[in-house]
Amino acid sequence: MSVAPQPTGQPLAATDPVDLHLHTLASDGFWTPAALIDHLAEHGFRVAAVCDHDSQRSVLEATRLGAERGIQVVAGVEMTTRWADRQWHLLVYGIAPDRTDEAAAPFQAALAEIDAALRALAEDARKKLEASGRALRSLDEVLAGRPMWPFHVLATAIKDGHAKDLKTAAELVTELGGSFSADLPLALVVDAAHQAGGLCVIAHPGRADSVGVVTEADLDRMLAEIPVDGLEAHYRSYTDEQTAFYRNLATRRGLLISCGSDSHAPNQPVDPRPWRAAWCEELLARLGITVAPVEGDGPVWAPGMDPNAAVPTPEPATDGATAEPAGEQILEAEAEMEHRAAAIVAP
Repeated sequence: MSVAPQPTGQPLAATDPVDLHLHTLASDGFWTPAALIDHLAEHGFRVAAVCDHDSQRSVLEATRLGAERGIQVVAGVEMTTRWADRQWHLLVYGIAPDRTDEAAAPFQAALAEIDAALRALAEDARKKLEASGRALRSLDEVLAGRPMWPFHVLATAIKDGHAKDLKTAAELVTELGGSFSADLPLALVVDAAHQAGGLCVIAHPGRADSVGVVTEADLDRMLAEIPVDGLEAHYRSYTDEQTAFYRNLATRRGLLISCGSDSHAPNQPVDPRPWRAAWCEELLARLGITVAPVEGDGPVWAPGMDPNAAVPTPEPATDGATAEPAGEQILEAEAEMEHRAAAIVAP
């Protein structure tokens, strides 16, 4: 399977900064495309991937703005999928959202299906909250013209004083008989993405929260059934030990390696991270982006090369797992953090 090359300028230097996992307000982030591209340009990024949850609504605008600033934006999306009775977040790269060709139709249908499911869950949650006497007066303000998803209903419940944070808002909706999470079968999403020429990478496999750590055994069982293409072996919360674990795991199984911060807003939970292009060179090459070889005889990556790597805890998690803050247990991690909840309710 090949991915249609995207237009590129000069080859990237091995050390050029890239970030292949970024969110905007199209899902649960607070970056506008303009603010995100401004930040990336000010910090010298060459390539970035906009990967909102189950949506590509910001991709075209970010691509246009990036081109004006010399940044190549990779079309992406972080799909919520299910396999073996658990959810898996899947980064899908290389499928432009404005494609109308037959090959892209199954993936566009998958996006439409999960969008419809999320809108239905949001409407149900809204009705249940209002029927319980909890008026959502700030809903239009929170939506700001966007389609209503469960995150926006939960955020409004906080803003209107019905819950203190996103965790308790989600618990409230659950108690009322509602839900806030939708997913699609992993095999369906991977097949649809591959038909469109996309690449499928397991997001944050070492993050031990509600999504859960991916062990070597998990990966082998998955690969026996579903041909995913890679692992996000560089991630904001990984120590060098965990990065080494997932890089080695990917290399031994012939998988691609991706690098992502999972930034959702300025400093929340982190700003975009300047990963070296060489660390995900094969993935970039599959996307039509050339990276110059590493100079000298040294390794592409080795412990100590990433100054932002997390410091090991006294009792590190096993199998490459990295625990996130305790507030990140109901939704995607950033959407649950206390400082995110505070940002939502701030005047």
